[in-house]
Formats: sequence, C-alpha cells, structure tokens
Amino acid sequence: MIFSKSQASTQAQEGAFRQALDAVPARNNAVRIIPTANPDEIEVEISLRYDSAFLGIMRKIFKPADKKKYILDKMGKRVYESIDGRKNFGELIDEFAAKEKLTFFESRALLGQYMRTLAKNGLIVATFPKGA
Repeated sequence: MIFSKSQASTQAQEGAFRQALDAVPARNNAVRIIPTANPDEIEVEISLRYDSAFLGIMRKIFKPADKKKYILDKMGKRVYESIDGRKNFGELIDEFAAKEKLTFFESRALLGQYMRTLAKNGLIVATFPKGA
C-alpha cells in the first residue's frame, strides 16, 4: 500500500499518540512528601544532583541549593496522588475526565501539560510497557 506524505504523517502522529497513552507515569522515589497545614495541598521536595565534574566545581563555588521544594495545590495534589505507577496515561485521562466532568480531550490537555511540568521538575518519570 502506498501512502501520501500527509497520510504517512498522520499515521506517525496517531502512533505517537497511542504510544503516549500507553506511557505509565510513576512517582520519583527520591521525592519526599511533606504534609502541610492545608489538607488540600502537599509540599514535595526533591534532591538536586550535580553529576558532571564541571557542575561539581560550579557547585563548590556558587553553593546552589541541593534541594527544591514545590507546593501542589488541590488539583495538583489530586493528580500527583493518582499517579501510582500502574495506570497508564490513557487510564488517568479517563479517570480525571470522569471525576472533573471533562471531555477526554479537555482532560488530556490539562493532564498532559501538568505531567510535563511534573516530569520536567523530576517529580515523576514515564515508563513504557514492554512491547510498546
């Protein structure tokens, strides 16, 4: 079967979309959860690593922080706590959509952005099932 360039691009996008839905987000074990006075939020703390020799030298000179803390609000807390390392992104989207009365696409947009932020800050990692 021969595909046009746009059909091939669409198929590639669909494949990437399906692969993203299969990703299983998991909490980083190095994150420490700190309860706050407000039951609707949590504080999380992660140790920062400086692995390269250059960064090690810069660390000795400038003495940057060795830990970073984040406050997760009510919605952030709910999302973070729903990440159990077993449910894939698609399941989390469906669960969040049902709880918040959102469409799949609204839920995907909100969770996708939030998960990127959590991953960027080292609070979660994405794992992929074997064969995905």
